Amino acid sequence: MTKKKKGLTIAAGLLLVVLLIAWSGVGETVKLISQMRLRYLALACLFSAIETFLWSIRWQILLKQSDIRIPFIKVLEATLIGIFVNNVTPGARGGGEPVRMYLIKKRSESSYGKIFATIATDRMLDAVPIVIFTIIAFWYALDLGTHLVLVVLLVSVIIVVSVILLSILFSLNERLAMGLLMKLFRLLRRIFPKRLEDKEEQAEELIKTHVQDFRKTFVTLSKNKPALISSTTVSFMIWTSALLRTYFVFFSLNYPLALHKVLMVQMAAMAVGLISIIPGGIGITEAIFSALYLSLAIDKTLAVTATMVDRTLSFWIPTLTGALIATHMGIRLTEDG
Repeated sequence: MTKKKKGLTIAAGLLLVVLLIAWSGVGETVKLISQMRLRYLALACLFSAIETFLWSIRWQILLKQSDIRIPFIKVLEATLIGIFVNNVTPGARGGGEPVRMYLIKKRSESSYGKIFATIATDRMLDAVPIVIFTIIAFWYALDLGTHLVLVVLLVSVIIVVSVILLSILFSLNERLAMGLLMKLFRLLRRIFPKRLEDKEEQAEELIKTHVQDFRKTFVTLSKNKPALISSTTVSFMIWTSALLRTYFVFFSLNYPLALHKVLMVQMAAMAVGLISIIPGGIGITEAIFSALYLSLAIDKTLAVTATMVDRTLSFWIPTLTGALIATHMGIRLTEDG
């Protein structure tokens, strides 16, 4: 997607956000926000931060098990920059992964293949909590008879399971892995054009050299039971933190929404970003979350306001933080020559 097209899609998404707020009632929204209980908002912020820290901890566990020794602060930096790039990438939001790989490679003697194996494993570790939480969400949705949530849950599960299965296929098939890594390199070249211009042949040779390393590391990690148990436990904590963030957002708006209802909406809408042509699902995500909350008989002003506050914590703040760190890293990279 060209910069012009990306700019137009983001503008369209922001327009949709504005229209959504206008539809919910600007005056009512402002009044609702002015009456927020700040202690619960602080808790929501805390769990949003915990979510990012836990993601970094999970990745560091995998890096350590692969003998890649990186200080936690550097792993956190790479995670936040990855979030930023993912959130400005349309579709499956894979743009952040090559950036994470590149940043860790700069700080270690490890191969791209080994680092990418930790990233692939990190992404797949969400599968267990997703399946379990989705089953629970289905059970509650069936009990409540909320048809919209059930339909979106089904679509979401199909998309996420397909992505996970494809990831496993690419990870175990050398030819497919080679093609995927070349695509990731081209994404990286678009992000760092000055540094990677006219280096595709070198990259292809490098990737050929390290694909075997990638597969070996991936298989080794998949057989490392202690690492899988600890990182899967962290995965559950990540998803629980995300649920508690939204739970306390509603509390801050003086509406104690039951945790199982938060779970239903979160699991139903989790795949929106994977299929959205708008970077970060801007506008579309807000609209779908609001619609799902409305299906639970929540007032439209509350549904939209809670969605906007929650997206500020889960999307805008991490994205802007990652952008600031990326800018700082870009300046340092330039200075390093």
